[in-house]
Amino acid sequence: MHKPNRLLSVSSLLGVLLVAGCGDSPETDSTLPPVPSASEPTPIGGETDKAPSQPTEQPAEESSGEEVGKPSESAIVVSNCNVLPTQTPSASGDDGDGNVATLTQDDNLSTRWSALGKGVWLTLDLGSAQSLSGVAVAWHQGDKRQNQYVLSTSTDGATFTQAGSGTSALTTAAQTYAFSAARTARYVRITVHGNTVNDWGSITEARACGAGGSSTPTPPSSADSGPTLPRQPYLQSVNTTSAIVAFRTSASCSPLVRYGEGADVSRTATATATGWQHAIKLTGLSPGRTYSYVVQACGSTTGVRSFQSATGPDTRKVRFTAMGDFGTGGSLQSKVLALLGQSSRAGEFLLTLGDNAYSSGTEAEFQSNMFKPMAALLRSTPLFTTPGNHEYITKNAQPYLDNFYLPSNNPAGSERYYSFDWGPVHFVSLDSNCSSFPTAECTKALQQAWVKQDLAATTQPWKIVFFHHPVWSSGEHGSSTSTRNAFASIFEQYGVDLVLTGHDHNYERSKPMKGDAVAASGTRGIPYLVVGSGGATLRPFGTSQPSWSAFRDNTNVGYLDVAVDGGTLTAKFISSSNVVRDSLTLTKTVASGADIPQALAARPADSAPVQGPWYDPHRLPDFLTPVVVPPADTLESVADAPEPAQGFVHDLP
Repeated sequence: MHKPNRLLSVSSLLGVLLVAGCGDSPETDSTLPPVPSASEPTPIGGETDKAPSQPTEQPAEESSGEEVGKPSESAIVVSNCNVLPTQTPSASGDDGDGNVATLTQDDNLSTRWSALGKGVWLTLDLGSAQSLSGVAVAWHQGDKRQNQYVLSTSTDGATFTQAGSGTSALTTAAQTYAFSAARTARYVRITVHGNTVNDWGSITEARACGAGGSSTPTPPSSADSGPTLPRQPYLQSVNTTSAIVAFRTSASCSPLVRYGEGADVSRTATATATGWQHAIKLTGLSPGRTYSYVVQACGSTTGVRSFQSATGPDTRKVRFTAMGDFGTGGSLQSKVLALLGQSSRAGEFLLTLGDNAYSSGTEAEFQSNMFKPMAALLRSTPLFTTPGNHEYITKNAQPYLDNFYLPSNNPAGSERYYSFDWGPVHFVSLDSNCSSFPTAECTKALQQAWVKQDLAATTQPWKIVFFHHPVWSSGEHGSSTSTRNAFASIFEQYGVDLVLTGHDHNYERSKPMKGDAVAASGTRGIPYLVVGSGGATLRPFGTSQPSWSAFRDNTNVGYLDVAVDGGTLTAKFISSSNVVRDSLTLTKTVASGADIPQALAARPADSAPVQGPWYDPHRLPDFLTPVVVPPADTLESVADAPEPAQGFVHDLP
């Protein structure tokens, strides 16, 4: 059985415990940082962080007089650290009041080293080069403020190489930070870039950890601990080099995400803004790899989760799922999720086709009817969404924009419509509501101009477009002729292979279409699929089956499973009882992976900032106010407002 090591006294190298019970310092402190003024809101996700005023670090209190080597009843124990003796500590400076580097080696938590300024450092000289696995640090007032740190090592004391970085947890206990791999060095440096209260670096005790012995970190647990997060983690804007982990907390804090490839979670990404609503970007990913992550926030720690990064354009295969009209929180949605949530069912990611939260797309409905029932699925399955008409009932879909962190690669910088690549497929999400409810950043004309440029620029062999209102449908609403007239010719001109929509609460697949009719024999057409069967109450078809309709089903809820393998695309409509109700196969000639130009295969790393909502730091957010939302499990609860009369048509059989 593993037994934790205790921090050793430098002078005696005996099993001396660090003495807890650090006295309160007269320096100004708070469990929450000062908030910026109302005219300077802080963006969620850590895009900027307003610096609070800097309190003065005060001298250390006098020693409690406890005998060195005699532990108190609340002595601190350091786990996973084979402690190495420090010969000489040094620092970039101190506070001028006697809080110097040597106090980090005296086994006394009532003394400390302190220095003002982001980038101050403490260096431990081990006297000779040794094999190192990490660093153990006990932070002054660590239960009240989280410290941003960088760890680095050196063989000569002049040139340092980074070995890790992160944010400390809220505790006065010594924390062991493991390096990603063991390294040989004589010097270990801890650089402090301020904390969540001020710009001081304050460390009570620090030790270098040697490789071997008990230095192997304990594997992360799969179970959550601490207070339950009001919004469990969900994955956004996953690409080949980065991903966003979004979540919400019941207290205001500055959380972190530990992550790494495979089962490793030694890398750290931190929020740079304190708040309740978070979107933390994981960077430095490699294409098509499995990554694990753990969220640490406000005393909560999630169990280890995993996801796959996007594959690159040199990959011939991809598999994903899609569904629309699902956000009910009701019984039919539960049936679909029971199947979709099984291992590997959801594929590499999930597309949603609108009406994500019935009946009005409010903040409370997103929480109750989408994020709560889908929590287990979304923590491991990246999500790409498009808005439906029900989202537009509330503030032109503002809660939709507040809940998602989507690509914003259109000229308006809007998340309402965007594109992304995954493996051999180029995906385009349009906002079909913008024709009826135009905004400054989203109109029919803006989307038309953008999608022409976007589709013309891509070199991906497959192109799939998804949005809410169906171009071809015999369901209750019928075909959206306004959407067809605006975009169908563009899709045909630029070689779109498949179009996915929702809105009508059924499943329907058209024959390959061109213009206003079925494509003539020997010519290329586009199949249009309605997958509005994700959980809303199903509806009767508006007419008998038209000649252009290849298959339709309004008796089964379910989702679409799509697989691309080289020159073959297969789409299957799978019912909640795990029956393949319909299948479509498309074939084309595509270049092999070896034929992909190297310049295309080696895409640059994603450096775009996190997109997302802003919050008011002066008050609790609305999502912390309990609101009872009944399931939208009836025809009335998922009913639509009347559609513009000129925009939809039912084709004659």
